[in-house]
Amino acid sequence: MASFEYLPITDEREVRAFLDRIPLAVDRERFTRFVLGFPHHYLAATSPVEVVKHFALVTSLGRRAVISALARESPLWKLVVVAADRRFLFSRIAGSLSFFGANILSAEAFANTESVVLDTFTLADQRGRFGDPEERRRFQAFLEGVIDGKVDLERTLQAESMWPEPGSMSLVLEWDDEAHPSCTLLRLRGRDSLGLLYAVSRRLSAAGCNIEIAHIETPGGEVRDEFYLTDDGVKLRADRKRELERTLLEPPGASSDLDNSGGVPTRAHHQGTRIVE
Repeated sequence: MASFEYLPITDEREVRAFLDRIPLAVDRERFTRFVLGFPHHYLAATSPVEVVKHFALVTSLGRRAVISALARESPLWKLVVVAADRRFLFSRIAGSLSFFGANILSAEAFANTESVVLDTFTLADQRGRFGDPEERRRFQAFLEGVIDGKVDLERTLQAESMWPEPGSMSLVLEWDDEAHPSCTLLRLRGRDSLGLLYAVSRRLSAAGCNIEIAHIETPGGEVRDEFYLTDDGVKLRADRKRELERTLLEPPGASSDLDNSGGVPTRAHHQGTRIVE
């Protein structure tokens, strides 16, 4: 049975009811366009203050390809990215964070009906880099350059001698075609490691899948990732699932690690993976 919380908001009355509960005046028509298409749990589980902040970012986007905000939520950090939907968007954000040494504790990503994507990441800044305002500005400039295609993330990582491969992983993959009416849900379980989310999400995009919704959690270093995927706008067929299983299982340097332009390997390393149907 499909989970209501991840079904898209399609009824404007739900949005109007939310606006009636908050004390701030916003452009109601524009706000409605911003929210329609997001999963129901966005309005249900996100504080009104955060929702208004996200809306402010969207209204500031204008003709820019991407806009981001990075703020401390002691002792952690929250990154919010708003961008036009594009391939490899989620993986480029995850890879940029890993490049700067941030540990991704949780994340969510989804798009509205106008193909504007809202990505939120909760981070542990283990190296203490984001405490320096100049480092924060440098990270955001790097991130936005990567998303906009002005910075080649893969070549940057390849040139970084200290960039580690994700450690040995034992992942469980579980497919669910009943969780969403138009997407196939892929659940991943296992041990987390630096760069793993980048490696997995990049391989999914390189295989031609669109990540419609992502829900990421790493409690106690355990991967609890959920990707709602489509292939050409529909659920994944059985043969596409098998292709993805092979893609996610391939060792570092395998051919599916390369993007369509012949980029460098994602350096993913998965061992002992099990498939659950």
